[in-house]
Amino acid sequence: MAIFEPVRAVRKLRDKGVPEPAAEATVEVAQEAAAAATSELATKADIAAVQSDIAELRAANKADIAEVKAEIYRAMWLFGLGVVTVNLTGIGVATGIIVAFA
Repeated sequence: MAIFEPVRAVRKLRDKGVPEPAAEATVEVAQEAAAAATSELATKADIAAVQSDIAELRAANKADIAEVKAEIYRAMWLFGLGVVTVNLTGIGVATGIIVAFA
């Protein structure tokens, strides 16, 4: 990572013909702009925290998905049981009708 050296920057500007007060003001403005631009950057700790949050959310989502799957399987089983019950009832009624009219 390059390090900004304000004294060197002022000297460079002076050597190019910029008056010393203007050179110092220019370097100061550049430093302020750089500070403002980098003040919102994420640190390694920020990134680690976000990664940890993502891992927690993934685990929670997996648990939620497993719960929903289990509920779907229960509903399918109950529906199947209902279909079998209706069919058996229908067969029983049909058998009863056939026996009654036979």
